[in-house]
Amino acid sequence: MMIRNLLLTSALFCSMAASPVLAQSISTIESAPLQEVGPWGAAALPLGLERLDSGLWQGADPITLALAFDRIGPDLRFPSLQRLVRQAVFSGGSAPVGDPDLARARFLAANRLGPSEAAMRLFQTVPRLTADPALTNLAIDAAFRAGRTDEACGWVAAPGLDEANGTSSSSSWMETRATCYALNGEAAAANLSVDLARSKGQTDTWVGRAVAAVSGPVTNPPPFRADSGRALALSMKAQLKLPKALSSNGDPSALSSILNWPDFETRVPRNEAILLLRRAAQTGVASPTQEALLRVPVPAPVALPTPAMDADLGQPVDVTVAPLPQPAPPPPIAETWAKTIGQANSAQGRALEARLLIEELRSLVDTAPDQIPPLAMQSLAEAALWAGDVRLAKALEIRSPFPLSPRQRLVLALLDPVAGDRPVERHIEAAINPSAQRQAIRDALIAWSAGMPTSGGLATLIQPGLPDIKGGQAGMRTALSFAAERGSKGEVALLVGLALQGQEPASADAETVAIAVRALRRVGLSTQAIDLAREYMLALDMVAPSRPVAATAPAPQPTATKPSPAQTTPSTGLRANTSMPNQAKAKSPAMAAKPSQAVLPPSTRAPAPKAAPMSKTKAPSKPSWTPPK
Repeated sequence: MMIRNLLLTSALFCSMAASPVLAQSISTIESAPLQEVGPWGAAALPLGLERLDSGLWQGADPITLALAFDRIGPDLRFPSLQRLVRQAVFSGGSAPVGDPDLARARFLAANRLGPSEAAMRLFQTVPRLTADPALTNLAIDAAFRAGRTDEACGWVAAPGLDEANGTSSSSSWMETRATCYALNGEAAAANLSVDLARSKGQTDTWVGRAVAAVSGPVTNPPPFRADSGRALALSMKAQLKLPKALSSNGDPSALSSILNWPDFETRVPRNEAILLLRRAAQTGVASPTQEALLRVPVPAPVALPTPAMDADLGQPVDVTVAPLPQPAPPPPIAETWAKTIGQANSAQGRALEARLLIEELRSLVDTAPDQIPPLAMQSLAEAALWAGDVRLAKALEIRSPFPLSPRQRLVLALLDPVAGDRPVERHIEAAINPSAQRQAIRDALIAWSAGMPTSGGLATLIQPGLPDIKGGQAGMRTALSFAAERGSKGEVALLVGLALQGQEPASADAETVAIAVRALRRVGLSTQAIDLAREYMLALDMVAPSRPVAATAPAPQPTATKPSPAQTTPSTGLRANTSMPNQAKAKSPAMAAKPSQAVLPPSTRAPAPKAAPMSKTKAPSKPSWTPPK
């Protein structure tokens, strides 16, 4: 008892003499859960994302979580899921109950998802990193991907790693050492490490060829590879040619690495760099600063030349010389924005374009709304919905000569329930055929799952025609429902991403989306649930537009005669649509399934009453009699 009292007394004196900074550190450690001090407590969010709360892994099922970490990948085509999954993986928290190897699976998923600089920062926050050889190997790969080769090779030289990697992964470890030697200019040692890797069973000759390319010019350089951190580092150091497919279907983590590489701006042409940057922005790995480089600059107003003034009379000089031809003024910037939105044919592309123009669009609506052409209003209102800006969408809708589609009205009511007037019921009532009715019921199911009041409309769920559950997703839906019941926020986020991984928002299974939205709301991720529902319905409206009742009601026709193709009214959009010269071509199934690239959606194209003015340009018929002389 005396020894215990002495220890307590000495601890008390030490704490009284401690500095305020030390006292604050002690307080922080004591206030954090004990399980949060280890690898699970490490956190480093990508720029622009907010951290989830520290209890996100509580209640998770270890086996399900291990499978989710192992299978989740960067092919997430819902922009909201790109953010949500990365928020879950890169946020630290209390460790879940289960196998400690789960932490390594989380860091492996971080390397796979990217961005590479955030993964590197994540490893730097791990306490006593080098005490875990397996985790250190993952950190080395992340450092290579981020272009931090000095730090990667510094970890390679950490004590104990040679012994830890001397058995199962010895050939891979020798290739890692060869990479460090090659990057440091030690060609002989690099070649020796490559030979040792081959003697231990390594049959891939790419590393040896890449090491030779780093050491000097070669006649047959190897192809560019980015399937691992060391392969990417060797490819960039050897200045291997970037594949053309990288800008269209490149791996997001590799793209983020290439964009942040030290000599990227000097070795990649500007046009190619813009394509790579756009792909990175669409897949969610570009930083806000990098994404801002894609914004279209607002042109300065053109000043008209003032006439010459007479110095004595103070009046304009009468100039008889014919004025020089002036170039046509550029189209309004709002018209350019509307065209850009209409030409984006994917959910990721349209969401990106909306993010790029939203700040300037807000400023233009607040300061000079008259500069926005009326025909551009609806496309820009859709852009505001993609960006989640309710006030801007409502301001543009009021000025637009065309109403929003019923599905867009449903999205607006989802973002602002006060603005909705029976939006679900009106959406179902606007459906004019069984196929449209079934899709309207799907939309209603997702809207109600996102928290929209049912208002007695749940009876539509038992109507005939509700689509059946598709095979292949039943197990995932069950796991998602169980995770939501346990309240495991992180597990739900990963399972939602896994359930919709690789699916285009417009063609995603509606029931899976509804269950995912409901699960997100149940664990407290209501904002993310609304974002997921909003993106699904907006993307669906791109390929299967719902027609407004006011826009589809035709005016009374004098006769039932079908107009000839020559009298077909051209599109009222901002872009001339030269690919569809007549209505017969527009009705083909291939064109109907293709996303609309016009500025205005199909629901507002070419109203029938405006076909009459086209007859004014028709040549007059030849008279049947000859007038007297």
